[in-house]
Amino acid sequence: MPVFKRLQAERFDITFACTDDDDAKFVTNQNIPCFPVKISRKISFSDLFAAIRLFRFIKKNKFKIVNTHTAKAGFVGRFAAWLAGVPCIIHTAHGLTVHEYQKKWQSKFYGFLERWIARRTNYFVAVTEKVKKELIKQGVAPENKIKVIHNGIDLLFFSPELVELNKTDELRHLWGAENNTIIIGALSRLVPHKGLEDLIDAFAEVCKSRENVRLVFAGDGNLKETLQARAENLGINDKICWLGWQTGVPEVLSCFDIFCLPTLREGFGYVFLEAQAMGIPVVATNIEPLTETLGETAVFVPPQSPSELSGAIIKLIDDEDYRKELRIKGLENVRQRFNQENQCSEIVSFYNNLEV
Repeated sequence: MPVFKRLQAERFDITFACTDDDDAKFVTNQNIPCFPVKISRKISFSDLFAAIRLFRFIKKNKFKIVNTHTAKAGFVGRFAAWLAGVPCIIHTAHGLTVHEYQKKWQSKFYGFLERWIARRTNYFVAVTEKVKKELIKQGVAPENKIKVIHNGIDLLFFSPELVELNKTDELRHLWGAENNTIIIGALSRLVPHKGLEDLIDAFAEVCKSRENVRLVFAGDGNLKETLQARAENLGINDKICWLGWQTGVPEVLSCFDIFCLPTLREGFGYVFLEAQAMGIPVVATNIEPLTETLGETAVFVPPQSPSELSGAIIKLIDDEDYRKELRIKGLENVRQRFNQENQCSEIVSFYNNLEV
């Protein structure tokens, strides 16, 4: 929405197409025209109908620029825009369509589709240098067609000063945390590639030597029952709080003493920067792009290494000064490098220099 508003101020006419009804309502209430179109995450025959609807809509409105996001909707949207003869088609790459955790046939198939649609794409916006390098490496786009613009964090929303202390105390008490309890928190979809099994195993090790600790999962997903069973088998379920899906993200993050998410892959890693914006020290896996976005402002451990993860958590539990140091570094990192105002300015400049 901040990007839309800035572009409107620069006299661009903005129309938003999306699949989510809540997003559509929110955008419409902000006086942005919205076109609802259902595009599922999985490839299906219905994608053809979505492409046809988008094609007709784009053709009718004679858009000069179409900017798509995400892998699946990005393909369908660009295909429709190409059929409609849009002069300038842009795709914002938040992550990689092809990655190491896919089966070989999936990588080949998705790679073929991505390269095919890329030849019908005028420009790419990569949210990190890592994404840019991979787009070039995989033969999706040449360097001169890619612009790196980091995602930005809304520092008016993710601000420690805006969360009332009483609210933080209330939530911590609700989670069964005493004043001296250290809360290790993860805010994530409960899905396999987030490394949450490793976090549970690491927390079990932490519990063997540290008493006043709790692990809080904020999020939902198809792995929840499996994770709960794992925690039950390890005898630590009474020290874990399962919050489910949360809307008050700043309030939840403000209650954590340590944010920890040992993910196996990330496109950008918004939530790590949101945690830093709330003044929470971060433990992450040393994967790109997290090593790029977090740099020396977080504690890094190798992926799928519960023993090293538990060691990093224990070090932070025992060293309050180190936690304070990471808080300061994290806040500086977000405010200087990932301020949403900077992102909006770069996007506006990019759009103003397009040849359409």
